[in-house]
Amino acid sequence: MTPTQLAVSALTLTFTLSLIGETAMACSRVFWNDNGQANVVARTMDLYMSDEADLVISPRGIARDGRTGDDNPANWTSRYGSSAVTAFGIAATDGLNEAGLSANLLYLTGSEYAERDESLPGLSNVMLAQYVLDNFATVDEAVDALGSVQVVATEVAGRTWPLHLSLADAGGDSAVIEFIDGEMVVHQGKDVRVMTNEPTYSEQIANLANYKPFGGDLSLPGDIDPLSRFVRASTYLETLPEPENVREAVAGAYSIARNVAVPFGAQDSSAGGAEDTWSTLWFTLADTTNLTYYFQSTRSPNLYWVDFDNIDFSEGAPVLKVDAYDYTLSGEISQRLEPGT
Repeated sequence: MTPTQLAVSALTLTFTLSLIGETAMACSRVFWNDNGQANVVARTMDLYMSDEADLVISPRGIARDGRTGDDNPANWTSRYGSSAVTAFGIAATDGLNEAGLSANLLYLTGSEYAERDESLPGLSNVMLAQYVLDNFATVDEAVDALGSVQVVATEVAGRTWPLHLSLADAGGDSAVIEFIDGEMVVHQGKDVRVMTNEPTYSEQIANLANYKPFGGDLSLPGDIDPLSRFVRASTYLETLPEPENVREAVAGAYSIARNVAVPFGAQDSSAGGAEDTWSTLWFTLADTTNLTYYFQSTRSPNLYWVDFDNIDFSEGAPVLKVDAYDYTLSGEISQRLEPGT
């Protein structure tokens, strides 16, 4: 191999490794909160490797800490029970608590967290969803409390994850929380209903104005770029027919999540250069009104769910779990859950 060929080969390898190292969760989240039947969050998890997901039921009274690996991690005991999907056996990436608060962790390229100040209680960014599910009933409560801890990035599964958080509650309130240039940036309100990955939420909203449903000239995009997924989800939320019951409300939100999911092997044809375009691993649906939490793996035809009426969230009740990818799960699965840690 000539020196030029070696250089090209090394450059190609470096580029490939950088894609693997930087690309992660290309997720999407929508919140249908104006349908008159149920406030429903639908979410996709898109990832370049298995997240080893479990569905975990946590009761009240569990002691946890912020996992920052320093002398002043945040410490708390859970006030609310929850149903959540965990990644790598660490903490929730998605979930719903018994007060009707939903939390979703998604990937945001370019997230920058402040340098650690150990005078403040520290909270790992991978613990963000778990922290709010354990402690708060509303978006307002969670946003207020996050101002008194310091969120920092920590390594999990061999890498540090740049993450942002979306919240929704039973009253229809919603928020997207980002970490930009070392500052926590909050977008909150009942109109904050869609979230994908890069770029920031403000840039996503500005981009919407380029498309016909929002006053622009461009037609609806069909590619898997996160900008395009944001536009499609926002458009379809405006055009969903009014549901006649809760079942149709859940199905409506789910129909949008399926539209913005990334099929196996799909390639980004947008030329937008987004890092976040990996295949969808799973869907969740959180009915924050009726307290039902749904899951479906993209490698299984079966949708299953947990009805909170069938769960004992009282302090001292066992933690329950199941392999989220178990393809035999279908329908209401509270009787399939087993004690876990």
